[in-house]
Amino acid sequence: MKAKRCKDVRRCRYLAAKSEADHYARELKREQEEIISVPDTEAAEVAEILAEYGVEPHEYAPVVNALRKRPQAWLDFMMKFELGLEKPDPRRALQSAFNIAIAYILGGLVPLLPYMFIPRAKDAVVASVVITIAALLVFGYAKGYFTGNKPVKSALQTALIGAIASTAAFGIAKVIHP
Repeated sequence: MKAKRCKDVRRCRYLAAKSEADHYARELKREQEEIISVPDTEAAEVAEILAEYGVEPHEYAPVVNALRKRPQAWLDFMMKFELGLEKPDPRRALQSAFNIAIAYILGGLVPLLPYMFIPRAKDAVVASVVITIAALLVFGYAKGYFTGNKPVKSALQTALIGAIASTAAFGIAKVIHP
């Protein structure tokens, strides 16, 4: 089965941040339970991890014993070195949601601005198209510049994709409400 591809990058970032925090919390709880219920097995896992780094048994035995005396440090060690998980920033999901809201407001405002200042709808449509394409070119150029891609190519791609999406939306609206 093919995984679904998220088409709204900002929303995906929020969902990814939320999912990452949920996954971390589940694994943290599981690891806590294992440290309590099967401490010898967990201690053996610490020994295995240290052995993978070339630490000899006589060298890692004191480390394992020290971790057993410090449950929080032991838990942190297991999360990082056994599972490869870092504690996610709890504000990340909220920050992503805030960024999404601001982006939608600003992104939606660009094509609507001409309608707020130009009384004739036909003139406002033309101005909206021109302003929107100009904004897409600027955004695409900046995106290309900051991501290390070719800025002009990125600008043209962004404007073309935006124009196609706008044309499709306009066409669908015309079909629904002729």
